[in-house]
Amino acid sequence: MLVPTNQKTLFFFHKKTRLHFLHIPKCGGTYVEASFTPWIQKCETRVLPGSKGHLTFLEYDRLFAAAGVVRPQTWFTVIRNPWDWHASWFHYIKKDVGGKASGMPVEAELFQKFSFADYLGWLEDPEAPSSPQRYMHKQMRDYLVNEQGELVVQHVLRQENLEEELRGMAAKLDLLLKPVSGRFNASERAKDYRAYYDDRTAAIVARRHADDIRLWGYQFE
Repeated sequence: MLVPTNQKTLFFFHKKTRLHFLHIPKCGGTYVEASFTPWIQKCETRVLPGSKGHLTFLEYDRLFAAAGVVRPQTWFTVIRNPWDWHASWFHYIKKDVGGKASGMPVEAELFQKFSFADYLGWLEDPEAPSSPQRYMHKQMRDYLVNEQGELVVQHVLRQENLEEELRGMAAKLDLLLKPVSGRFNASERAKDYRAYYDDRTAAIVARRHADDIRLWGYQFE
């Protein structure tokens, strides 16, 4: 998307910075979109054919190449504590009866009968039925790397401090942006994700997200 900067031309048109948002699901995307409205409506990651859903950097890269569009150079994303991420996923899908909002009807049906421990057991089973997207089976790092496994998204913000970090990125890039205040699309669950785990189930997430924990220092705390 082309985002106005604070540098004005002699004709009083804003210069613009080309910036692309890679939306890891359940990581503050609704808040980011509200803050970048209306420019995000024309972002190639939303309007190119085949861009619907939560694609990885590699999938976007191939999509841009197939469409003959110049590959974007500046990306940002939002990450989240992995233990909190999975608690959010479970409650989001569980309340999505029929899977219409998530587009994951298989999980929506299964999770109606699941406890959170059941969900983590399902996550551990490679043969368990699932919808094709398999969003929550990925690490967050998997969304952000190229074919060589290198992290290529330059601006990685944390949901835990998103408004402040978005303001910091805007200042660094000189964007004419005022992030909105407040929470958006919050999960209907207990505020503290730790309430859903014991030692065994916390260890499941730690194993699955070893790269995320190594890269960004998240802890179960």
